[in-house]
Amino acid sequence: MKQISLLIPGLLGPLPELEASNSDLPQCAALQRWLTRGSKTQLQVKTYFQQLAQLFDAKLDYSVTQLSALADGCDCSQGYWYRADPVHFKTDIDHAILLDQHQLNVLQHEAEILAQYFNQHFVDDGLRLVPAHPHRWYLHCEQKLELTTTPLADAVGRDIKHFLPAGEHALNWRRLLNETQMLFHTNEINEQREASRQLTINSLWLWGEGEVFQAAEQVAWDWVMSNEPVASGMAIASHCQLLPFNNYPDSLVEQAGHGLLVIDDLMGPLSYGDVSAWSSALEKMCTQWIEPLNQLLTGRQLEQINLYSGDGRCYKITASKLKKFWLRPRPIKHFISCHA
Repeated sequence: MKQISLLIPGLLGPLPELEASNSDLPQCAALQRWLTRGSKTQLQVKTYFQQLAQLFDAKLDYSVTQLSALADGCDCSQGYWYRADPVHFKTDIDHAILLDQHQLNVLQHEAEILAQYFNQHFVDDGLRLVPAHPHRWYLHCEQKLELTTTPLADAVGRDIKHFLPAGEHALNWRRLLNETQMLFHTNEINEQREASRQLTINSLWLWGEGEVFQAAEQVAWDWVMSNEPVASGMAIASHCQLLPFNNYPDSLVEQAGHGLLVIDDLMGPLSYGDVSAWSSALEKMCTQWIEPLNQLLTGRQLEQINLYSGDGRCYKITASKLKKFWLRPRPIKHFISCHA
């Protein structure tokens, strides 16, 4: 018999927009039973990255950049590295809103052309842009940037002036950012995107600094499956077996021991406060993952499922707990946090 721990950041919010929304949340019977009948534990973590660090028994102060770079096959062993993801600043009269890959759909050849353009311009500044993934770019610096940054997911859909890097080198970075915006504005890629009525890639979002992650000597996981790069990087750094991500839960039964499954499909809609898109993503996830895993559990092919929502809540579910018929399943909305 096996256990599977399921980490789904954004599963239970926070989604403040839900209070004012008229959207109907999906009726996922299995998830409703899990949340109603499972044994709930409140952990001392507040964010997804903190939850991830706790599950891997890691320091909380680590480099998100180096972990995601591991997953993307990028060598960050020399110099200083930061995530510098492609974004669009949507400007208005007195503010600019940050839009990310969920709105841009950047292609790899676009990333490579813009990175080459950037690297030619900033070669004397000791900066190099590495587009290891269409949506995840990395900035290599010869000198350390003394900056405190905001994770991209925390700034998406918001006025950027409240989230720009702070610290000793903040003014210098803003100068470089202004140069980058002018540089990208005149590039053929953005001219083509504008002509086809796509959002332009008009800026970069710098984040992911921190101490280098120290892998624990022993971790609880025999294997990890993830579509989120930081979790994948943690698995690699911890020498866990990293399985290719797929949408076939039955294949997990073949894996021995206790595994961790990380699914971040809800994070994009959650960042934008898009209740309709979040509900659609949740419904799809219930069909692809929750219902099949529930069948494996009730069929005794799994012994236990530990569900982590990324905000500190954990639900332990077993087949015997699901038989508590006197606990009538509550609507999913009952469990969603509407406060950040």
